[in-house]
Formats: sequence, C-alpha cells, structure tokens
Amino acid sequence: MNENLLTVEKLKVNYGKTPILREIGFELKKGEILGIVGESGSGKSTLLNAIIPWGEFRSVEVQGEILFLGQKIHGLPKSERMKFCGERIGMINQNPKAAFNPLRTYEKQLTETLKSHGRYQKETFLNQILKVFEQFNLPDGKRVLESCPYEMSGGMNQRISIALSVLLKPDLLLADEPTSALDRSSQGHVVDELLKIRNQYQTSIILVTHNIELASKVADSIAVMHQGRLVEVGTVNQVLDSPSHAYTKRLLEAVPRLSYQMDGKIHKEIQKKSVLLELNQISKTFFQKKKPHLALSNVSLKVRRGELMGIVGESGSGKSTLLKLIVGIKKPTKGAMLFQGKERSNHPSKEELCRIQMIYQNAEDSFDPRRKIRHSLEEIMRNLCGIKNKKEREVQMEVLLKRVGLNPLLANRYPWQLSGGQCQRAAIARALCVNPDLLLCDEITSALDVVVQAEIVELLVTLAKESDMAVLFVSHDIALVSSFCETMMVMKEGECVESGTVMKIVEKPEMDFTRELFDAVNFGRRNEDGRYGRTGKIILD
Repeated sequence: MNENLLTVEKLKVNYGKTPILREIGFELKKGEILGIVGESGSGKSTLLNAIIPWGEFRSVEVQGEILFLGQKIHGLPKSERMKFCGERIGMINQNPKAAFNPLRTYEKQLTETLKSHGRYQKETFLNQILKVFEQFNLPDGKRVLESCPYEMSGGMNQRISIALSVLLKPDLLLADEPTSALDRSSQGHVVDELLKIRNQYQTSIILVTHNIELASKVADSIAVMHQGRLVEVGTVNQVLDSPSHAYTKRLLEAVPRLSYQMDGKIHKEIQKKSVLLELNQISKTFFQKKKPHLALSNVSLKVRRGELMGIVGESGSGKSTLLKLIVGIKKPTKGAMLFQGKERSNHPSKEELCRIQMIYQNAEDSFDPRRKIRHSLEEIMRNLCGIKNKKEREVQMEVLLKRVGLNPLLANRYPWQLSGGQCQRAAIARALCVNPDLLLCDEITSALDVVVQAEIVELLVTLAKESDMAVLFVSHDIALVSSFCETMMVMKEGECVESGTVMKIVEKPEMDFTRELFDAVNFGRRNEDGRYGRTGKIILD
C-alpha cells in the first residue's frame, strides 16, 4: 500500500504558446484513490491525457516527468507504450461515444476488447458480463448485449463503458467524469464498484470530476485544480472541512443542497396561469430486434406558462424519451398531447417548431463542428425567424449572446474551441432565437462543474421570469432540481410515480423510490461529529 505506483514531477503542458498545466506534481500509491476537482477548463482532462501513453501529443509541448513504478512511460517505444493501455493503465472517458462503435453490438465489441487483452474465455464470457452488468444496475443484460450504442441513452452507455473497464482490471484506472451522465442511484453503484476494485485488486484510481460529493465518497485524498495548477491537496476531511484556498471555498459554496425555494403563495400564482402543455396518458413502445420495449407508460402532466418543472429519475427511466416526444422528434404510441389547447400535429408547421425548443446534454455535439457558432445562429435567424438582413442578424446575435452571458466575440469560434459552459450558453442562445414558449432541457448541466452549473441555472430562472417562458428541466440531480424548480415529477421505469410542488415532495415524499433518491443526496450533510465521512449518522445542514 505504501509503494508509489505513479509519480508526477514538475509537469507542464502547453498548447502552442498557451500554458495549460503549470508545475503539477503529486504521488499516487498502490491502492490509493485521488479525486481531482475543479471547474471546466482548469486542466483536469489534460492531466489525464498527459498520463496515459496512447501516443505523442500533437502540437503540444510536455515538460516534466511521469513515472509508472519508477519507469518513464513516455520514453518507451510505441509497441511497449500500447501494452500499458488497457492492461496496466485503463481509461474511462466522459463521453461514452469515444469508447464504442455506435453501429456494432455491445457483445461483439466487448468480445473483441477482452480477446485483445487476453482476458476472453468463451465458457465464462456471458456469465462474467451479466454479473458485472448486474453490479452496475444494468437490467436485462442479454438485451443490452444484443443492442447497439446508438440505441441506448448516454447514462446507459456510460455504465457499460465503466463495466468494460472493470473487466480489464488495470493497475491504474483514470476516470474522466465517469458519472456525469448517471443518476444518483447509479452513481452509488459506481462508487461501490470503484471501492471494490481498489480493495480486491489494489487498483489505484485517479478520479477527475466536477462532482465534489462523488469525490468525497470515493477518494482518499482530494486535489483542487484551478487555472492549470493544484491549489490545494489533502485528505477528504482536510479539504472539505477546512479549505484553505479561496477557490476551494467558492466551489463548496456552489454545490446544490436539497431544498425548496417556493412557498404556497407563489404556487397559487402559477396555478392562475394558462396551461401551455398537457399530456394525457402518453405511452411509447420501441421495438428492438422485433421485441417490444415499453419506454413510457401512461404519463400525464400539465405545464403552465412561466413554470419551472423538474423531471427526475434514474438513467433509462424515460426522461429523455419524454422530451423527444414533446419536441416532436419521436411520436407517441398512444395518448394525447396538447400544446396551447391544440393537439400536436404529426407534421408540425414552422411556427409550431419555434414554440418548443430543446437543449441537449452534450452541447458541443448539437452544433456542426465545421461551422462557427456565428453561422449556426445565423441559420436559425434566417430560416426560422425570417431575418434576411445581415446587419440585423448581427445586432440580434450580439443581443442574444450578451443575454446568456457570452462575449459576442466568441461567435467567431468553433464549438470545440469553447468550454463546456460556454458551449451550453451558446446552445441556449440558439434556442432563444425564436422566442420559444417552452424550453426543454435534457441533462444540460450534468457535464458542467458546480460553479458553471449554478450560473446556467440562474440564467434559466432569469429568462423564464423575463419572458414568461416555461422550462422543463430533466436531470438525475434531485438536489439541483429542488434548488430552483417550482414543481417536480419523479419517474421510474417509464412511469410517473410522484408529482407535485417541490415543497410537498421534499417535505413529505409519498413513494419509497423518492425517499431513496433523497437518501442518496449526502453532500451538504455531515456525520454527527461534523465531518463529511462515509459512515455514521447523517444530519442535514
């Protein structure tokens, strides 16, 4: 346990002339879990990419030393470096799309990966996979193996990606935001499995995350990164109970707590407003290899003008499917959907399309990577808003970008040149181009750090108040939803199991499932000795 597995000394990384990492140094012992937290753009992912020896950086200058069991891994020949990947050093990516071919079944891909690392045994393969799937809360494992990645949600893909890394059992596991797309329950399963991997195989883990709660549960020590530097390093209790750096304090203050902001008087005002969207007994059945899969079952809801409604539930509970039905990407199998009192058409007009806009979980993927942000916004203004004059579009674009807190000069950048928070703000600006009545938000803050997350939420609340726009906010983070939404719907396995005001659900949840979701919200709660430890009686701050 005391032997150093990884040593990083005076590590510097520059992209061209721009410094990204500055004098990074730390040691990681065998079996130790280090959590690295910090805001988007602070250099966390760059640090992991510098450690894993996939190949040489292109157009990147790397200085300093990275030693694996005392050996310089970046000085090895390419053939030897590649042996480290998967067998000695494993990687869990934030974007599960990077781990899979979207058009090939999981069974084929998992089989090939295990064979390439000498870990495939035909007789035990199926039972081995199904056992790991069960540990990661992946029901109906045989159906999952027969499916392709494009058929699964982001959360499901991420769980399968993590399960694959577990099967390879590396000495060092680099996890880059592995739970950003997962619900609280699934995050708990990941925490348990990471700890089990460490305890059984003495695997060392570097966990990069914006989720300070997750780091507090799984890590032995925490390093706080800000502007390419490690500004604070210490044990979990040292960093969270007695932070010394101002930036660490700012991060902790931004973490959402389970709460509610709305009183009965405000709710009565909302009830006086007209119903914007009404769903009556909506169901959706998908067919996978001619086998029916019920994704939504008899879901009903009402959304009024200016209302902030949160939809929470586990990954795979049908939240994203529900939004796709509302926006018109998919059609319901049965049930009625009314918007402004009229039944939604199977072929909505341009005006109907403008009234409902959707923002996606991965903002960068929702833009054309070959086009600047400016061109994407101009296309919407020209085709949907009818603004043909270029100067008028320029003025409107500047107003929109300032409205969402972006410097108008950023419109000249490509999506991949923006940070996660900046790209998400650009996506919000694009949705606001047409002045929608209803804004659908599908896990839009799950990949953002707590500071940027708080800024995005504040922006949505402001926009809703300014324009009387309703917001449907889908999230697996029930604490975040409770902190700013007025009403809430809880989903499980395609059904609405509970709905009402946030105040009512937080104070007196009716369903055991809802109470379990609340029990999973542990950050902001301390043990009776006042510390953030993993055991002991929990009391709410």
